[in-house]
Order: sequence, then structure tokens, then C-alpha cells
Amino acid sequence: MSNKTEKFTEQDAAAIRSITDVHLQAVREHDPEAFLATCTDDIVFLPPDHAAVEGRRACRDYLEGFPTPSTFAAKFDDIEGGNDLAFSRGRATAEFDDGTTTFRWLAIFRKQPDGSWKMVRDIWNTD
Repeated sequence: MSNKTEKFTEQDAAAIRSITDVHLQAVREHDPEAFLATCTDDIVFLPPDHAAVEGRRACRDYLEGFPTPSTFAAKFDDIEGGNDLAFSRGRATAEFDDGTTTFRWLAIFRKQPDGSWKMVRDIWNTD
């Protein structure tokens, strides 16, 4: 194991932003497979007022039952990382048939052997 710390670059931050864009579009289009393509096999969702949802199959089932918003947009507060872990934090607003909901999220990503990033944990709460 190396003691060298790998710097988190703007290119890494851009990759995290791009994954979030995929997630927003996948939720708007009700496309769990597109969402999960950017996640590790051991993905864990920690949604509000719900038990942890662990693993790709359980997360797919959760996303299948998630309501489809007519709009869904996000604003980042932070994107940071180093070595093979990174996180993003921010707010998202989604408009559903029964009204608008604001979410706060914290997502954790792991750098893959090929240099790409994938989400390993997704934590969100409603305001």
C-alpha cells in the first residue's frame, strides 16, 4: 500500500457532476438501469423514513417504485475527495403530482480501477 495521496482534480469533480446529471435524468425518465449503471454492485441507498436499501437488486426495486417527477434539478454545495473516495453534497428540487419536494443529499463515490467513478452510497433527506 502506498503512502502517496492522490490529488482530487477538477476532472474528478466533473465526473461526479456528470454522474449526478445521469441520476437526475434517469429519475425524470424512470430509468433505474441508467441510474444503476453509475453505481457499484454494493450500492446502498439511505432514503428518508425508510430502512437502508442494500445492493443493486434492492436499489433497482426501490427505484422502480420511486415516483417520477416532472422536474428534478440539483445544486452542489461541495464536491471533494482524495485517493479513491469522493463525496458530493447539495440540494435537489423535484416537482411531483402532489407538490414540490426539496431534498438534501450526500453521495459517496469510489474510483474504479479504470479511473472512472461510481457511487457507493446515496443518502438523502427531505426538507
